[in-house]
Amino acid sequence: MSPTALLWAYALAIVFVGSLPQLPSWSELATFGVVILAPVLILPGRGWLSVPFIATLLGAGWGLWHNQHALEQRLPLSAHGANFLVEVQVVSLPRPSLTESAFDEAAATSSVRFSVRVLRVHGRDLSPPLQGQLLDLTWYSIDEGVLTQLRGGSLWLLPVRLKPPRGSVNPHGFDYEGWLLRRGVYATGYVHPQVQPPQYLGLQPGIPALRHWLRDKLLETAETRGELLSALLLGDRGGIDAGDQRLLRETGTAHLLAISGLHVGMVTGFFMLVGGLLGRAIGICTGATPRGVTLLFALSASLIYTLLAGAPLSAQRALVMTWVLLLVWQWRRRISSGFAYALALALVLTIQPLAFYGAGFWLSFIAVGALLLGFRGRQYLCQAHKRGGRLLGSTAGLLRSQWLVTVALLLPSLVFFSGFSPGGLLLNLIAIPWLGFLVLPPLMLGVLLLVTPPGAWCINFAAWQLDALVHFLGGGHNLLPSWQILGPPAEVGLLVLSALGAVLLLLPPGLPGRNLGWLLLLPPLLPFLPRVGEGEWLRVTVLDVGQGLAVVVHTPRQRLLYDTGPISGSGWSAGREIIVPYLIGEGGLALDTVVVSHGDRDHAGGFAGLAESLPVAHLIAPGRLERRLGEKARRTSPCVAGGEEILGDLRLRWLWPDSTDITGEENDHSCVAVIEWHGVQILLAGDVPAEVERQLAKSYPLSGPVDLLLAPHHGSRSSSSNALIAWAAPRRGVFSAGFRHHFGHPHPDVVARYAASGAALFSTAKSGALVFTWMRGAGAPLVEVARAAPRFWYADHTDGADAEWRLSRRSQLW
Repeated sequence: MSPTALLWAYALAIVFVGSLPQLPSWSELATFGVVILAPVLILPGRGWLSVPFIATLLGAGWGLWHNQHALEQRLPLSAHGANFLVEVQVVSLPRPSLTESAFDEAAATSSVRFSVRVLRVHGRDLSPPLQGQLLDLTWYSIDEGVLTQLRGGSLWLLPVRLKPPRGSVNPHGFDYEGWLLRRGVYATGYVHPQVQPPQYLGLQPGIPALRHWLRDKLLETAETRGELLSALLLGDRGGIDAGDQRLLRETGTAHLLAISGLHVGMVTGFFMLVGGLLGRAIGICTGATPRGVTLLFALSASLIYTLLAGAPLSAQRALVMTWVLLLVWQWRRRISSGFAYALALALVLTIQPLAFYGAGFWLSFIAVGALLLGFRGRQYLCQAHKRGGRLLGSTAGLLRSQWLVTVALLLPSLVFFSGFSPGGLLLNLIAIPWLGFLVLPPLMLGVLLLVTPPGAWCINFAAWQLDALVHFLGGGHNLLPSWQILGPPAEVGLLVLSALGAVLLLLPPGLPGRNLGWLLLLPPLLPFLPRVGEGEWLRVTVLDVGQGLAVVVHTPRQRLLYDTGPISGSGWSAGREIIVPYLIGEGGLALDTVVVSHGDRDHAGGFAGLAESLPVAHLIAPGRLERRLGEKARRTSPCVAGGEEILGDLRLRWLWPDSTDITGEENDHSCVAVIEWHGVQILLAGDVPAEVERQLAKSYPLSGPVDLLLAPHHGSRSSSSNALIAWAAPRRGVFSAGFRHHFGHPHPDVVARYAASGAALFSTAKSGALVFTWMRGAGAPLVEVARAAPRFWYADHTDGADAEWRLSRRSQLW
């Protein structure tokens, strides 16, 4: 059995364990090992087969231990919202921002996000203890004087209110809980000065303090683009202008500022050159050139750069792959590329067994694999050298490598980022060498000579080149096709065929069947063709947007969105971050109709972020809110009682408000609609209070029980009156609310009223997103629960009473 196969067996076992919906026990793993190994060892002459099984068990055991340990370290739910007094060290670069008030958009205060390591807990502690753990904290309304003291490496005594890692869970959405788990963050929270004034305890030297000092020096020294230089050197992207972020994303060059293999490789290559020159200089003086100097410079530079960047998972992964390649190069041995690839994969998964859940993991290994496949034996570079000399060969190699990476990353880009940039192929051909030769080398030299005049000159030269590069990308954005929103093929079979097509195109030219890859790669470019054989269906998805509301009503011929979720004071938008990925993932590039029930931030806040990403054909909103939001839609109309909309096979009947002469901002202005589809009735009522509910019950008789009711005002005590429940007689009710939010939605009295009516109740706070699918003529809907996804951290971290419920695809919350 080859070492490469053993490494693959070890790595795949780690991935398998991390992919399980629930972690097995150690006894189950031991039983599995005995059952597998015993027959192999008994068979005569087959003992060698035990080696790959042992490698597999080692990988499974390491993955199981790591993942169990991570779960055990998380803050228990019983401590949600508890106050602690902790001594901490700030281990990240604080990221200040302006936070808008939820009640007054004109008022804004300074807040800062940062990570700390707990050094000591005063008073009560937990099991597992907080000491030594990493926390993500926010300090709201921070004083400017205190902000100057909040530096990387600073020591503080902080009163904090903590909660377990918890985030929205939606189909095709960002997995916040998994991201925290991979980083080793087992609790989040905020500084609570009302309990006790925070105390500054001093500054501790070390990497965090050095990173903060370097950021200050870069911003002070650079005449322009200091925030971009900080992002390149330190991974500090908090200060990048929103316009620059959008430009990099739309031109497909956002990776230029994300610390990854590109940057680690460029820094390593630069210091290999420096080490080689130094080695030759030593050789001239001593008569013998030491071989280890180049390697020492390269290894040290890559390690130091990774530490200065904050050692994110992407940089750790790049460091491992770089060290493997450097050591293979130094040994001058004929180690196969397959072995080096498998070794890097095994080492990365050993350091972080859950790394494969991150997009960067797939992008890195797929890109490297594509280059290894496309340059097997380097025959094309050699042919190019023979035909046109060294310069032409290098140019041909650069063009081919960019082509290989572009083809290989097309599908991953669609899967992880819901789009790609056609112009990025040409722009990256220029931007990557520009960054590698004219920005990073002078930046690194400037950092080495930071307190000298030559150091300041180098930093400003790098800043000038970076500014020129940004302007070049801006010109390319105007001339070339920019970011195109697309999703991957909806069917798994099409996705597999498309991946096969990409592999065929990566093979050397001249191989039989290679051009068939063009045909197989076609589905990603046509991902939204109508599906065949699905019949007629209605799908209602209540997205998990925290304390807010966003409901997608979807049929094969119509896509309607009711409310757009919240926007946070820091600018996070549910429309951009949750709704858009879901809609693209479900196979669509536009919205037929958007209804904004009223102007509260938790219902209308996400509209701007949504409209920036997807075109809105028709906006419906109450009163003057229609005009306030309408400039971002092609067509607008008000919702008014007695009106009706026919949208494909959906019929909307408006029940409220009863006038258009309203602001549309108040709860009692909410658009109330009954959506009908082949006998199925959906009632959407925004935030209407009990007084409006009683008027609806008197004025609009319903044709029968409502199949699905979105509880008004998230289950607030001021709504969901007995009159509403008796009128609607809902078969199913959904509360869209934040998990253990301070508003306390849904109120226990409201839950009791619905339960007494016999309605099946669901809550996004506990279930994540909920998907109800009716097939025409099939009766009851299929109910899909987002937190039933195969993620072991979902199954583990819940209230004990919900454990059995959450493993079911068809279930009732209470």
